[in-house]
Amino acid sequence: MKGGLLLAAVLAATVALVLGCSTPEEGEIEIIFAAGNDPSGATDSLVVEYNASHPGVIVKFQPMPANTDTQHDNYVTILSARGTAIDLYSLDVIWTAEFAKAGWIAPLPDGLIDPGDFLEGPLASLTYEGVLYGVPWFTDAGVMYYRKDLLEEAGVPVPETWDEFRRACRQVALPRGMDGFVWQGARYEGLICDYLEFLWGLGGSIELDRIRTDPAAVESDIAAAIELALSFFDDGLSPESVLTYKEEDSRRLFTEGQALFHRNWPYAWSMAEGEESKVKGLVGIAPLMHADGEKSYSTIGGWNVAVSSYTEHPEEALEFLAFITSERALKLRAIEGGYLPTRNATYEDPDVLAANPHFGSFFEVFRNTRNRPSSPHYPRVSDTIQEHVHAALARETAPGDAAAAIVSELAEIADL
Repeated sequence: MKGGLLLAAVLAATVALVLGCSTPEEGEIEIIFAAGNDPSGATDSLVVEYNASHPGVIVKFQPMPANTDTQHDNYVTILSARGTAIDLYSLDVIWTAEFAKAGWIAPLPDGLIDPGDFLEGPLASLTYEGVLYGVPWFTDAGVMYYRKDLLEEAGVPVPETWDEFRRACRQVALPRGMDGFVWQGARYEGLICDYLEFLWGLGGSIELDRIRTDPAAVESDIAAAIELALSFFDDGLSPESVLTYKEEDSRRLFTEGQALFHRNWPYAWSMAEGEESKVKGLVGIAPLMHADGEKSYSTIGGWNVAVSSYTEHPEEALEFLAFITSERALKLRAIEGGYLPTRNATYEDPDVLAANPHFGSFFEVFRNTRNRPSSPHYPRVSDTIQEHVHAALARETAPGDAAAAIVSELAEIADL
């Protein structure tokens, strides 16, 4: 009994810490929407608009901690106790399988959205075992930035394949004493994103279901992608220090004018075009490169919105979900906050493009995105890939040995 009371007290304190205290007016339905803080104020203004047009319902936007791990842990604490304090959650694209398998988020009712209106990658991130569990809200994906002025000056076209990429680096970057290619190679989640883009661009894949059915082929794919990444160091295109780089480490080098190509997320565009950037007005955007005969893919990031399985007001929660992910809402957030929309039509909106001319280039990238391996045990999947890929890139183990270890450990996770 004492243990149960203690647990209840801890959970109540956690919810109070996360949400603060609020009391709805008598007869008023209160809906709590939890998501990362929006410094642009766009989400707040949408909530005000919604409340003004929905008497009897008040939605409260609860900004969550910026650290995604902290946000995840707060959500898990509430949901694992079947807490009703939050009605709608904004979820990282890698959390869907975990939350869906646990029964924490509700399947999306048929007809609430038209799937054809949305980018395929973000929509796929919300699907678990064939069921859709929410609506994409804003997206992110890996992008190749390049010095368009230097390529144009040398008469070198923007490369599409890795072979063309190497030639461009040798012809343009190396004679100038520049790095050819800076990216994210530190042992953290960013390495997974970069590495998967290398693997997919070679025609490989690492889905857990495929590991069950064809482990030898997956092992070969994994080793080939490691060897591709190693070749950037061997050929002098990437500095060995890339193995310590996260997003900002590589971004600073690029915006200081020290690299020809730079893989990063869309946020880096505003930094490249900022007043302190030495490459302002000199940068282009392209999809990631690929092998001859293969296709380029970018790792998808971003956030979705799902309804809690424990909400006491499912109808009202779904109505707000439809509103906050509507074309109008995504347009406002794109214009006021620079958030990349998940609806195809928003990328053709003249007001959105006037505010963000570069969105047209991003759209070309976002049409070919893929998700990281889907698993309720994704943190273990991530740790496994990070550990062995980084060890191989640091030349602590051979690519083939790293690939074998990854396949063996992911096979165990797939059977959980």
